[in-house]
Amino acid sequence: MTMKLESLSNEVLLDLFELLDVVNLLRAFSGLNTRFNSLLFGDFQSYRVDLRSMSKEDFYIFYSTYLPSILNRIIYLRLSDDEDTPCQCSHFQSTGFTLNRFTHLRSLIFNSFSTDVNINQEFFTGLHHLHNLTRLKFVDCRLYHLHLEDFRDVIDQIWNLPKLSRLYWHISFKCSRRFSLPKYTSRSLRNLTIVNYNYDSYDFACLLEKTPYLRKFSMLSDDYGDQDIRISRKFLPSSHTSSIRELTLFSIRSQALMTSLFQFLPHVTHLKIEIFSIDLDGHQWKKMIVNYLPQLKDFQFKIDLDLCRSIDDSTNEDKIDQYLSTYLTPFWIEHHQ
Repeated sequence: MTMKLESLSNEVLLDLFELLDVVNLLRAFSGLNTRFNSLLFGDFQSYRVDLRSMSKEDFYIFYSTYLPSILNRIIYLRLSDDEDTPCQCSHFQSTGFTLNRFTHLRSLIFNSFSTDVNINQEFFTGLHHLHNLTRLKFVDCRLYHLHLEDFRDVIDQIWNLPKLSRLYWHISFKCSRRFSLPKYTSRSLRNLTIVNYNYDSYDFACLLEKTPYLRKFSMLSDDYGDQDIRISRKFLPSSHTSSIRELTLFSIRSQALMTSLFQFLPHVTHLKIEIFSIDLDGHQWKKMIVNYLPQLKDFQFKIDLDLCRSIDDSTNEDKIDQYLSTYLTPFWIEHHQ
């Protein structure tokens, strides 16, 4: 027994459309009959456009044939400039479809911007028109032809977006891996991730003041500096830090940096952390949790350290047992289970 697509209800067809790539969806169903056209260009309101690995031919077919008809129903857009789609953003610019025309976007991702020197701060100037945007990601963008100062206006536009709740920031600029502080205060940001962030406690305190409703903060840092703990004491926890409940830290190599972050964020309840070359046992963790993170409930950690330096296996086993025993105390087993 066979079933024709036409026999399916409109509701089922709309659910089916959600599963298909936008180019293949429009190629397959556009122009078949008035019913499908009505569904595609009238009823279907949730186009997700992912341009990764899209061929140049498909790219121009999509922009010239389909994009004008669905522009006001695109809720997800992912632009790519990786090795599979080099200079895609230049092609995007050449079509005349600037970012400010995607006014219904809820999610926007810039993927692996690095090869195209024509991409500058002007490319991103339409961000402030995206009033429905809730998620924004810059994934592995290496803009080495730009200075951080060139991007300050873009950061201000981002912090001014009225509905933006999640921001993932992984951008490297020429001669800088810092994060420029915004001029404006975001009252919508709840989740912020910054990759390759060279930590400075003064800047971090100011950043928290500009995101007073932040609930989750994630950071990846390879900063080895130990001098920052002295500075951080000038910026004790305040009402601006009380909103953060979830903290995720990756590639932490400085105990002073880690400790100063804990001092900033005493109300954290969920902590996930990955540290390298910092020798911390269960007793030392207990001390930090009691002193700095009294509300901690969920603790996940990964430690990369060298315990076994002896050629004698029995000696190494004793060292490992001794280390693990520091986590077998009432604090870990009974109080926090």
